[in-house]
Amino acid sequence: MRFLFITKPFFIEPLGTMYLSSSIKQRGHEVDLVTTSEDYEKKVNEFSPEVIGYSIMTGDQDFYESINRKLKQKHNFFSIAGGPHPTFFPEMLKKSSLDAICIGEGEKSLQDFLENPESHEIPNFHFKNGNGIITNPVYPLIGNLNEVPFPDRELVFKYPEVKNGSIKHFIASRGCPYNCSYCFNESYSEIYNKKGKRVRFRSVDNLLGEVKEVLDTSPTKFVYFQDDTFILDSKWVKEFSEKYPKITSLPFHCHIRANLAKEEIIKDLKSAGCYSVHIAAESGNAKIRKEVLNRNMSDEQIISSVELLKKYDIKVMLQNILGLPFTTLKNDFETLELNIKCQPDYSWASIFQPYPKTRLGKKSVESGAYKGDFSDIGNNFFDSSVLDIENKNEIANLQKLFAIAVSNPELYYSGLLQKLIELPYDSTREKFTEIYKDFRKRGDKILYGFDL
Repeated sequence: MRFLFITKPFFIEPLGTMYLSSSIKQRGHEVDLVTTSEDYEKKVNEFSPEVIGYSIMTGDQDFYESINRKLKQKHNFFSIAGGPHPTFFPEMLKKSSLDAICIGEGEKSLQDFLENPESHEIPNFHFKNGNGIITNPVYPLIGNLNEVPFPDRELVFKYPEVKNGSIKHFIASRGCPYNCSYCFNESYSEIYNKKGKRVRFRSVDNLLGEVKEVLDTSPTKFVYFQDDTFILDSKWVKEFSEKYPKITSLPFHCHIRANLAKEEIIKDLKSAGCYSVHIAAESGNAKIRKEVLNRNMSDEQIISSVELLKKYDIKVMLQNILGLPFTTLKNDFETLELNIKCQPDYSWASIFQPYPKTRLGKKSVESGAYKGDFSDIGNNFFDSSVLDIENKNEIANLQKLFAIAVSNPELYYSGLLQKLIELPYDSTREKFTEIYKDFRKRGDKILYGFDL
């Protein structure tokens, strides 16, 4: 069968879509991809797909619905949506123009569907059936990730800016053992209750086989591992640290957690070639981290982990969330103060968004702090809060100036920052966004060693 993915433009490889593509191709199906910045209607005319698929994040559902509805008026195809929004908001199917959704891990389910498209008994799939919805249980989680074919780079390397991009992205594992209240992991594990091991790692050799294949076929300056937490398994990291330098001398970036940042494992990362990491503080208030975010770690753990990374000359991006429900602007200033103490190479600040089926998203709805329908959630974590909370103006301004204030603490301690964020956001938005983007570029150069 001919399968077409339609997606928004991307600069970072969409690994989820690429894994699905390689699994489909493994069964002999023809696959292509077009972005919404291209003439996707022309592509549909030329490729004549029997199936069109969309990967949808919350906030993009209306965008893709309008595309699917428009194409359905002129073309005959079966439409499927997967990704975070259908997985955690499957009721979207009822009012949409889609024919089906696929929740959770979709590789095997999509293979099964394409081989038996008339069946309505495909695990992970929800189908429309007249005025009703047919739901199916999920397959167990994929136990051996080595059995999954490498993501389909051919699908996206037709775009020169992706193939020739300086950074290539990989993932070593699936799943996360933690239940941060703003994240989907807890709800995801409930979907797969008693259906497999929550966290699974590829073998080091399997991962490095993919890395070598990509480096041999495309120009690359930097390797980026996108795992939620790269250092969960210290023995795996030790083996990786011994084998990665034998494959390449390219520097790499990964995500770690403060409570796991022991000296031996950081030493292993450095010897492997780790250049920089993301590490999350999220809030500068320990009580909020524990009771609101379900992140039970101390200020001391966060501060000492940054110090340890600096000791081994590994660059650090410290991540933070502003505008959390059930907190105050004073708490956001506490987050700023913790970052000033840590002095990371770059301080990332985003604005909380109440994603569906996350614990904090549910509490936001139940408390009345969020009254929307999820259509207003998208890139607002770089813009403004969608919650009904105080100090939205100040939070929006603070997000733009956060990293600058961390690098220049006098801006905060002089009181000037407090005055700046009180300015009307309508008047500051354009200029503060320009300042933010310029400073972010400098931060990226520090974190990756070159201009992106």
